[in-house]
Amino acid sequence: MASKTIQRLMQPSAAVHDAAWLQAALQAAIQLELATLPPYLSALFSIADQSSTAFALINDIVFNEMTHFGMACNLLAATGGQPAIVAGYRDTVYPGPLPGGVKPKCDNSFFPCDPDFEVVLGFADLKSFAKMCMQIEYPEDPVPRPAALALGETFPSIGEFYKAIAEAFTNNTAELPYTTTKQLTKPTMEVTLVDSLANAVKAIDLIRGEGEGSSKNPFFNGKLSHFYAFGELFHGATYVFDPVTQTGDWTGTAIPAAAIAPMTPIPLGGYPNPPAQAVAALSTCDQNLTDMLTELDEAWATGSAASLGAAIGSMDDLGDSARTLLGLAIARTDAPGIYGPQFRLK
Repeated sequence: MASKTIQRLMQPSAAVHDAAWLQAALQAAIQLELATLPPYLSALFSIADQSSTAFALINDIVFNEMTHFGMACNLLAATGGQPAIVAGYRDTVYPGPLPGGVKPKCDNSFFPCDPDFEVVLGFADLKSFAKMCMQIEYPEDPVPRPAALALGETFPSIGEFYKAIAEAFTNNTAELPYTTTKQLTKPTMEVTLVDSLANAVKAIDLIRGEGEGSSKNPFFNGKLSHFYAFGELFHGATYVFDPVTQTGDWTGTAIPAAAIAPMTPIPLGGYPNPPAQAVAALSTCDQNLTDMLTELDEAWATGSAASLGAAIGSMDDLGDSARTLLGLAIARTDAPGIYGPQFRLK
């Protein structure tokens, strides 16, 4: 099922952001949140040293992204809609753009963006991964670095998209049922019920704040937002914020480099003609992913906590099978590097 893209959804004026627009936008948001998990998990699974700073940082962000996905599903369920998870994931392509065509514009004097930005699975090194992630999480209104001016232009961003969703909730709240029967909760992951306008706005603020931060503020609930945290891996140093000048930069304590398995980027459509040993391991990974997404679909279709628990178990299985595949270090026959999980549906 192809959903309306975020760029198309952003074209109508706020005056026509009605309840139907809101449901279509929330389905696009679910696909957007889900699309970040495979690239982030690719890096997480590739780090052998689970005691490293890099592993802890990425693991924390993956946990946040799972929360954002769950809250996006609850937001749609609150409107009376039903998340299309497997069908939505089928629309996602790697390498390719973020769902909805979100492609933030950014000032290269502030951060070196790729003009032909794509989301990929597999990375030559951790710095390449972090650079891609910083573009995914690029803030609507970033903290200026001491040597750079704050950006004056406006541009399409994930933050602006969620801002429009929050405004649509406010403008249409009298028409919304705030249905909770098929919503799911997971207190340990901050996935909570959306049963009112206040809680809808709170959920959206959480998604925006943890990802890109508040306006010219790198922190949300006392923790670095994802853009600034990924910047620590890119620059190899902790982020330092000056509350007096309201500027910041990655000039703090050095962060030790973490070695990653040489899982190089997967080509469009997956690996061509992998050897038999890789085929079997890749198939196991794909089955685990398919099980996880199918169980998530069932969970939000029925409000089943058991299905959500099964999906979490399948995600653990995916991690085990991905690490097993990477540990085999099977050399690619089509390019440098080794075979890694390709996150394809079976």
